[in-house]
Amino acid sequence: MKIIKDKDLPQGSQEWLDVRSGCGMASEVGALLGVSKWEPKTPLGLYKIKTGEIKIETNFAMEHGNKYEDEAREMFEDEMGAQWEPVVILTEDESIPMGASLDGWREDDNTILEIKCPLKGATSDLWIEVAETGRMPEQYWLQCQQQMLVAGATKLYFWVYDVKNTSGLLQIVKADKKAQDSITEAWTKYWAQQPPEALKEDVLAVDDEAWLVKARQWREVKAKLDGLASTEKLLREDLINISKGQSCIGGGVQLKHSEAKGRVNYSKIRELTNVNLEEYRGAPTIKHYLRVT
Repeated sequence: MKIIKDKDLPQGSQEWLDVRSGCGMASEVGALLGVSKWEPKTPLGLYKIKTGEIKIETNFAMEHGNKYEDEAREMFEDEMGAQWEPVVILTEDESIPMGASLDGWREDDNTILEIKCPLKGATSDLWIEVAETGRMPEQYWLQCQQQMLVAGATKLYFWVYDVKNTSGLLQIVKADKKAQDSITEAWTKYWAQQPPEALKEDVLAVDDEAWLVKARQWREVKAKLDGLASTEKLLREDLINISKGQSCIGGGVQLKHSEAKGRVNYSKIRELTNVNLEEYRGAPTIKHYLRVT
């Protein structure tokens, strides 16, 4: 692994941004795997950011986290009696470029410090979730897993800091090989093609209230229709079996047996082998497909 100290590559600098653009960073793994709560939320969104097509503007929550990160680190270090230095760690494998901007790294025991400074401190959803369940949001957990993967570490300190009350909440994260293998596989697929095939379709994530209401109603109706379709299929098969190949009518239902011609397989017509059929194709049609996700 390649270790770059913060003084040599300050977070937020143009040099730092250039490194990020050509490397899959730990903070981006949530978007890579489609579990991020914030933009970018998808691999396509991530690709557009890395290519400069779109830009994420710094918001107040991000500024708050950056402002108090040093204070949070100092408190953690005081409690632990040791120091963790901010560094950027990059993998040496150029075919799968991965990296992580570590809020803190201790070389002596190869442990990592990840700091979060939520605006609401001890009343934030993050603090409450960690305190009550001993777990963290999936995108943060995956971020920690990539940090350990890149650093070859087995232990990470997840430190949630309450600025107002100058208190911290600690969660220890251990390396998970299965998750790390999934992360490596996802980045391998991402970098294999630019853009990867899976990114070519631009799917817009929406949270518009009108959409959400109609989407819920559609899912409910779709579930009922699927149940009815399954029942209809079974009854249809029963009627066909009872008819024994004979057209029948009764009970308000008519069953007609007929034979249709098979489709022409144009690829088997020798005379058409070198013929460009595209010029005979009609105008494109627009189709819409709905599915439950």
